[in-house]
This record gives sequence, C-alpha cells and structure tokens, in this order.
Amino acid sequence: MADFSLQALHDEIENDPMELGYKTGSVWKEDAVIVELINSADFAVDRVSVEMEAVRAACGYDAYDGLGADEQEWLRWMTPNSGQFYVTADMKLQLTGRTLAADGAAGVGDDSNSFWALADDAIASVLLALIEIPGSRAEVLWGEGKTVSISEVGHAANL
Repeated sequence: MADFSLQALHDEIENDPMELGYKTGSVWKEDAVIVELINSADFAVDRVSVEMEAVRAACGYDAYDGLGADEQEWLRWMTPNSGQFYVTADMKLQLTGRTLAADGAAGVGDDSNSFWALADDAIASVLLALIEIPGSRAEVLWGEGKTVSISEVGHAANL
C-alpha cells in the first residue's frame, strides 16, 4: 500500500483504473462527486490489526480444545495480553482460511482452510468479520480509515 499524496490522488482520478467514473470524457467531475465515489465502501480491505481480546473472545472453549497443541500454542503466543494482533497473511490464513484482500477484492479461500477443527470452522467466519471489512477505494489505496477530503481533490486537480 502506497503512502497518500496529492500526486497519487491525481493519478488515481486521472487514470480511474477501477472505472469508478471520476471523469466525463477527459474532464473531472465536480469535487464532491469524486469524493463520494472514492470514499464509498464498495470494496474489501483488511484491518491493520484487531484486538487480541476480540480474537480470544471469538474462540470458545470447545473450539480452542479442538485445536492441536501447536495451534493452541500459536494462538497463545500471538495473543499474549491486551493489545493489537497485526493482520498478516499467515494470521489471516490460520484464523479464517483466506488470503489477504487484494486491490479491493476479498481474500480467497474458505473456512475449511483455517486451522479450526471441521466442527468449529464457523469461528473462521466470525474472525473474518473482524479482520476483513468493507472499505472505500481510498482505503484500498492508502489504508484503513483513509478518507479523501474535498480540499484534497481540489488540490490534486491543480497538479
């Protein structure tokens, strides 16, 4: 994921790689229209991190007991206390059975690819909802929580 810059915003609007309709022909639409298009949540993004407590809370005793010793140890090791559990490809695969979201598309895989026992693989869906969330095109490009302001669009238009 790239750092936000006015040049990057300008290039996104000018090139419109997802064909969101930032322009009519070669003319940019009104700033407010562009802001609405780039900030609407029609994509999938992975959070930067989730709370360790939320991961542990989603895993009941039976599901934890159904894990192998190595998986139990991994879960204890990765969520040792309060704080953030950073989303990585390995973390998401183990807990949800899915790959990381890519370019706004949800991760690929299903619950059965997670490390949960077959009887408990519904936990993977619960964890997926914590990790992979609806996001905007701005969040796809520049990270969770990024919204583009009308002034940023106006400044990018002047580049």
